[in-house]
Amino acid sequence: MRRFHFREASANFDAMSESVPPTSAPSTAAPRNPTRWLLVLYLASAVVVALQRTLMSSENNFTIFAFAAQHLRSAQDLYAAYPDQHADFFKYSPTFALLFTPFAALPRVVGYIGYSSICALAVWAGLTRLLPRRQAVMALALAWLAVVGDLQRGQTNALCAGLMIVAWSAFDRREQWSASAAIAVGFFVKLFPIAALAGAIFHPRKVRFGFVAAAVVLIGVALPLLVTTPDALAMQYHSWFAIESRDAVPLARYGTGGADLYAGLMGQFRVWWGVDWPHWPTQLAGISILLLPLAVQRRRYADVAFRTQFLASILVFCVLFNHQAESPSFVIAMIGVSLWFAVMPRAGWRTALMVLAFVVVNLGSTDLMPRAWYKAYYVHYLLKTVPLIPLWLVMQAELLGLVTDSRGERAESDERHGIGDAGSATGKAVA
Repeated sequence: MRRFHFREASANFDAMSESVPPTSAPSTAAPRNPTRWLLVLYLASAVVVALQRTLMSSENNFTIFAFAAQHLRSAQDLYAAYPDQHADFFKYSPTFALLFTPFAALPRVVGYIGYSSICALAVWAGLTRLLPRRQAVMALALAWLAVVGDLQRGQTNALCAGLMIVAWSAFDRREQWSASAAIAVGFFVKLFPIAALAGAIFHPRKVRFGFVAAAVVLIGVALPLLVTTPDALAMQYHSWFAIESRDAVPLARYGTGGADLYAGLMGQFRVWWGVDWPHWPTQLAGISILLLPLAVQRRRYADVAFRTQFLASILVFCVLFNHQAESPSFVIAMIGVSLWFAVMPRAGWRTALMVLAFVVVNLGSTDLMPRAWYKAYYVHYLLKTVPLIPLWLVMQAELLGLVTDSRGERAESDERHGIGDAGSATGKAVA
């Protein structure tokens, strides 16, 4: 039997100790994730707004949506006037009336909390899925005040913007069904989120996506059949088309009240220069300018920064060229502006444009603006639209390559905000 030698064992143990790297004591401090705190802020804001708009006041838009869910089930015309129930008209799709049913069935306070929370969560989820953490934190912080303002009016604009961003991030992950579902839900809430379909151009298997998107939309169109008859649903779609057609006609006057339509650039032209023409020439020109970078910058399709900038431009476009844009609609543009500012390299002129938009669009609508100035200038001249015009033109110039940053500044920004890592990973997937 071999004798045990203590020195030999000790030497072997020393050798093993040298070969094993030392392990540090486990850290008790959890890594900081500011996006989680912003999630708490967004959801807490949704709850506070819900309590404010149910216990301290009543929000007409939420009432419209709740009664629309009832009217759909009872086969009443969704788009008729119901002055004994609420002011104004329901102008969304029959599918949205169905989707709102769970919130309408709950007690009003609980339903409003659930609805507001979904809207806030859509924005948070979209930006955190699309952007690296630092960029997401900045975009969420800059967009928060506009989102709160939209929630206070019981509007769906923040929800639609969030769904568009969710769809964009799903494109980057090649999740075609998820992208189609997000766009379809946004489309059935308001028509403009269909613009997010432009994201498909950056990615492979476009034909397959076309079939997937068409299938999802057809399912959404037929979804109200769960609670109504085919004849009743056909009547609802006919009425929806009729009310949308009436809304396409330009108004005689704009800038008469804070709750009235702003109508984007079309309203601006009429108020400032007395231009009296249909909406479509301005909208057609806007679409042409929006899509021009896709025609001349094909080599940049694989660049995640280019794609994100284009999404930001779409979000601002959806307000500037929307003839039905109201004051709460501007949250869509401000989310786009916040997204743009978060991903672009730092420059003094960009910061100035961002601050101007934040002050005029966000703070100008609050009680910080003297009421006399608000009525005489801010509303009368539609000043809320003004900062978005140079911002959108700058976005388009950057997409076209007319405004560029030095390589050093771009590389520094990419490293600081994580574009390089995210862009390279996504770029490989797209290529």
